[in-house]
Amino acid sequence: MKKKFLTAIYIFIIFALMSGMACLSLAADFPDPTPEFFVNDFAGVIDSRTEDEIQNAAVQLYERTGAQVVVVTIDSLGGEPLEIYAVKLFREWGIGEADKNNGVIILVAIEDRMSRIEVGYGLEGALPDGKTGRIQDNYMIPAFKEGNYSEGISVGFLAIVQEVYNEYGIEADTGYERYYYSEQENDADTRNIIYIFIIIAVLILDWIFFKGRLTRFFVYSSMFRRGGGGGFSGGGRSGR
Repeated sequence: MKKKFLTAIYIFIIFALMSGMACLSLAADFPDPTPEFFVNDFAGVIDSRTEDEIQNAAVQLYERTGAQVVVVTIDSLGGEPLEIYAVKLFREWGIGEADKNNGVIILVAIEDRMSRIEVGYGLEGALPDGKTGRIQDNYMIPAFKEGNYSEGISVGFLAIVQEVYNEYGIEADTGYERYYYSEQENDADTRNIIYIFIIIAVLILDWIFFKGRLTRFFVYSSMFRRGGGGGFSGGGRSGR
């Protein structure tokens, strides 16, 4: 009886491993990039005018800096985690110069309602995780939730392109719309600093006058709060 039980477990483990390997093999089957390379609208959500604008701006950026910013839209991740899909696609297509690792991929999965900005090591100073996250949260995702993928992808792309130009110390050509993201980000950072000082002041006053009772109350109550949300979600990571 014990031998049969061990045999059944062994067969189950082998089957699970084979299934996992099959899934990994399927997940690694990525589409080939389009001839244009910089715009790959496999989901068919970007209008032709926006495609042309992104393609022209991406080519110009590449010619002037060597950096590559590539846009990819897909219907579904096929069960692959967003982060893993983005990293694998980044490497599969060889985005950016190999010796400088200065590539960026903007990935949008329509049916999964997820987006990600994957950044190579060479540009992580210009585009850290926090910045790519804010580009998505403040500009891309609000447009996506309205169903306006062309607008969301366009403004996200322009924000990234402007930051890359800034990193290389190159002024964009006349006629190229300078993106205003950096200035707004600085304003947001200033507000965050003010909020932190206010919170610290409130905590100090609470401990002086109320012996920390308010602080303990809010900490205790926050432990039992649950939150949820719907719609598009985004993520960003540097260092491919």
